[in-house]
Amino acid sequence: MSGGSPLTEPWQIQLYRRSLKKKETMKALLDHLPPVEGRQCLELGCGTGLTSYFLRRRGGTWTSCDFERDHVRSAQQLVGDRVVHIDERSLPFPTASFDVVAAINFLEHIEDDDAFFAEMVRALKPGGEFLFMAPKGEHGRPGFALKRLLGFTADQEGFGHARDGYPPDRARELMERHGLTVRSVNDYCRIFTESLEDLLNYAYHRKAMQGKQPAEQDFHGDTAPMSAEALDKVGIAYKVYSAIYPALRGWTLLDRLIPFSAGYMMVARARKAG
Repeated sequence: MSGGSPLTEPWQIQLYRRSLKKKETMKALLDHLPPVEGRQCLELGCGTGLTSYFLRRRGGTWTSCDFERDHVRSAQQLVGDRVVHIDERSLPFPTASFDVVAAINFLEHIEDDDAFFAEMVRALKPGGEFLFMAPKGEHGRPGFALKRLLGFTADQEGFGHARDGYPPDRARELMERHGLTVRSVNDYCRIFTESLEDLLNYAYHRKAMQGKQPAEQDFHGDTAPMSAEALDKVGIAYKVYSAIYPALRGWTLLDRLIPFSAGYMMVARARKAG
């Protein structure tokens, strides 16, 4: 499905145009993506299909996967075919099926991340390219302190995370242990963007949980709209957000004043031995 005017664009694209962290994620993804033209590519963690939409515009033949059935349905509505529902234990693809595997901000949700990482590498062809994106989960930093205050850390079951993320040394060790040669490890999303995103997620979650019993009000729930219906339910709050979006965007630009500070998200590239 291709985009048109803002009134006819898919809801995922409309929301993206008012997103802060998603734009940084997409830039980091596309900036570090290896060549994909004419190649078989696997996307893991497609979410509602936004990343799938932009990846497929880059070329290559993409298969997109997610663990959540609602995400799979949303992605299918946006990009059409080759969207697959998977579980947390194995991938339904033959060994050495793909030239490129992109794991996008999902492994932190998997209890047995080591076993699933082995599955991702198994599906990658010898000499294939691997892209790994995840939160860095570095404790002791101001952004992490805010996450803890808001209830977003893994020990509080925030976002349904099994762990807070992968500090660069841990990410490098994980990739190398599974036979990948690490080519680069970079970060993105500095303190002003990260903290504002968490505050917005918290506000949305509180609104989404209104009317539910206290036992249901945990952070396994949505922290962003996951369907057109969910976006519609936000109603006037989304209109207010859209109106103040330029000011919020201006706040995130303060990150440019501290260009040498480390980001809170990681993007790494590696290659499987040929």
